[in-house]
Amino acid sequence: YAFCYLGSVEPDGFSLDMSFKILFMIIIGGVGSIMGSFLGAAFILLLPIFLDVALPFVADLFGLPFASATVSHIQIAVFGALIMFFLIVEPHGLARLWQIAKEKLRLWPFPH
Repeated sequence: YAFCYLGSVEPDGFSLDMSFKILFMIIIGGVGSIMGSFLGAAFILLLPIFLDVALPFVADLFGLPFASATVSHIQIAVFGALIMFFLIVEPHGLARLWQIAKEKLRLWPFPH
């Protein structure tokens, strides 16, 4: 990702925010699996887009006042909660959840 985006990889090319996003991609996707890296990257890149669309809709649905700066604060809180969840509950990340879902779907009609 970094090489395609920047053309080269050097320490000055990454801000602290970008470094943490890359770390979160690996943690949420699952440490030690290639599929987890892809799942974590997709999740971290798509979650802010989803929150940008969903949060104003939910606020309008419930009639709550909503400031645009609130979205960025909620994104940070959601990232923190997800990191804690995946480190405590599922340390193998989304890759393990994907593997469990595939196994359950494979045995679904005949669970024995």
